[in-house]
Amino acid sequence: SFVQHRNAANLLMLLLVLFGLWGASNLQRQLLPTIDIREVTIMVPWAGASAQDIEKNILQLIEPAVRFEDGVTALFSTAREGIGSVVVSFGQGTDMQAAEDNIKAAVDAVANLPQSSSEPEITQLKFFDPVASIGLSGPFPEQTLREFAREIRDGLLDAGLDKVSFEGYREREIQINVDDAKLRQFDLTLDDLSRALTPGFFDRPAGSLPGNFQAQIRAVANDLSVSQIEATRIRSLPTGEDLTFGDIATISEGFNDDISLGFMRGQPAIVLNVARSVSSDTVISYNKILAYVEELKPTLPATLNIQVFDAAAELVDDRLSLLITNGITGLVLVLIILFIFLEARIAFWVALGIPVSIVATLGLMYFSGQSLNMISMFALLMTLGIIVDDAIVVGEHTATRYALGDSRAQAAVTGAGRMAIPVIAASLTTMAAFGPILLVGGVIGQI
Repeated sequence: SFVQHRNAANLLMLLLVLFGLWGASNLQRQLLPTIDIREVTIMVPWAGASAQDIEKNILQLIEPAVRFEDGVTALFSTAREGIGSVVVSFGQGTDMQAAEDNIKAAVDAVANLPQSSSEPEITQLKFFDPVASIGLSGPFPEQTLREFAREIRDGLLDAGLDKVSFEGYREREIQINVDDAKLRQFDLTLDDLSRALTPGFFDRPAGSLPGNFQAQIRAVANDLSVSQIEATRIRSLPTGEDLTFGDIATISEGFNDDISLGFMRGQPAIVLNVARSVSSDTVISYNKILAYVEELKPTLPATLNIQVFDAAAELVDDRLSLLITNGITGLVLVLIILFIFLEARIAFWVALGIPVSIVATLGLMYFSGQSLNMISMFALLMTLGIIVDDAIVVGEHTATRYALGDSRAQAAVTGAGRMAIPVIAASLTTMAAFGPILLVGGVIGQI
């Protein structure tokens, strides 16, 4: 019927092109497909506790409480010195907000957790896709680099980026070393010192007692200085004087040694990793980073090196350029081959079907909620070759029927009908080769 009604065929082709252009203009570009992470993590810090203590006193109490919640498919627990974690996985279709609330209620109902452990931290894992990393380095003290890193992080968030995390950013620490003899002299314990510190920054003793003569407390301080802690009152003495930390301890300031110190070009460095949320575009986010860095550079010291690297947007752009290049190359090859062996009219209309098919596919991708990522662009590259092959086969057989005496309309109908089964069969064989991938579950299956 389309052969007999040319205007209908042309109108359908125009609608497909407009639909595709609309979809392509709104299609989100990203490195990987959006992943639905159906996991809730439970973190319980317990300063100074061994992995065995955490497993026995924390994990073995929490696991039975959350194992049989609705939708739970798996548990994965980890115990290491100072912290225990439980990752709870849920099945597809689970309401994750309700699942998180249920896990919180179940953990809150757990009794007999160690009093010296911190409150359980329960979070639902969110999907964030990497955009780029920013490296800061230079001949500066670590504290100065940390200030630059915080300033840049805040600027990036204000510029509209979704998430910025640090790497090589060591938290400031104040370490209090108490002479064991002084503890005995004033009849003090580590818990006494912890209670004295609590109004300042809500920490607990580390529980580490190196050597025979010293007990050690490590406290993570936010804005307090060494002098402020030295002046912190522990209790009153019988003489009426206040006993302070400065009287019984040596207090020093440093950084958390559990976090690795970064280096770039032989100089201390901090890396800011920028990621996007589900609703953001990778390329747009990357352009925001570049614009912000270029605007910021004139205000920074000349000796501070700032470099953007590991840009996922560049990979996306490279793959997209490859897709466009291959599409144009395929179009040109089809035109050349068909112009040589067939008449120009058939060559033009057959070749025109290639961009129309790709553009219409982009519209369908947007309509179905998909994105333009490394996986979908690979699929488009692969199907591009199939479209070129099928176009040549159908066009050649149509020209053959016309040469044998069929009218143009009859040749088009016969050629397309005769080649329909072979073309469909060839496509089905490709689908059958990749079909088993649909059986893969979990995060890999979503990708």
